Amino acid sequence: MRRAIFLVLALLGAASLSCADRSSPTATGPIGRLEVFVGWDGVGQADRLLEILELGLAQRTDSAGKATFELPVGSYTLRAHINSPGPPFPHDVPVTTKANETVHVDFVDCVPCMTPH
Repeated sequence: MRRAIFLVLALLGAASLSCADRSSPTATGPIGRLEVFVGWDGVGQADRLLEILELGLAQRTDSAGKATFELPVGSYTLRAHINSPGPPFPHDVPVTTKANETVHVDFVDCVPCMTPH
């Protein structure tokens, strides 16, 4: 019985070590920074949804209309759910991060488009 338990534990340990080699790109490697601003007429717009599609990351802009992502070096699709013009719909922008560099992306969010006419 003890040998069976030992064998199971040994197999589980080996399996976890082999899985460590398949870690996601977010676990290690060089990091780049993506700064996003969503505004209308120079004023930041809060609570706008931003996504990095390939990594499944999402966050909302702060009260100043800003959001920051720390990303592994690579190419991604930044999706912003904004009004431009009309009701909110996704706007996709390709972004590429480089090690120790910051990429800036600005979106215009048509605030008057949000009110019914």
